[in-house]
Amino acid sequence: MTGMCLNRGRRWVGHWRHRMSDIETRVQQIAQVLGQLEDTQVPRNIRNSVRDAVEKWLLNKDKEMDIRLGMTASILDEIFNDANLPIHYGPLCLQIQTALEALLNEVKQT
Repeated sequence: MTGMCLNRGRRWVGHWRHRMSDIETRVQQIAQVLGQLEDTQVPRNIRNSVRDAVEKWLLNKDKEMDIRLGMTASILDEIFNDANLPIHYGPLCLQIQTALEALLNEVKQT
């Protein structure tokens, strides 16, 4: 009986690690998409905010994943509401926010 419980625990840990590596992969993809806002058409203050969100929060492995995702989504919300954001970048911000929120919900369920 004990061996069976141990084995189940190992499978669960393995599943959790696989899920977290999948989440990290998706975080990396989101960071790459956010790189599209490094365009010179985007005002410098917005580019700086995006860079800070990615470096200080999204890719910062010293922070908990839910904090990383939540803070990045919050900063992205501020960027989306910035009147200086070129209009054709609005949908991109919304898509990224949707992806961040989906990941955040997934992380909260684990």
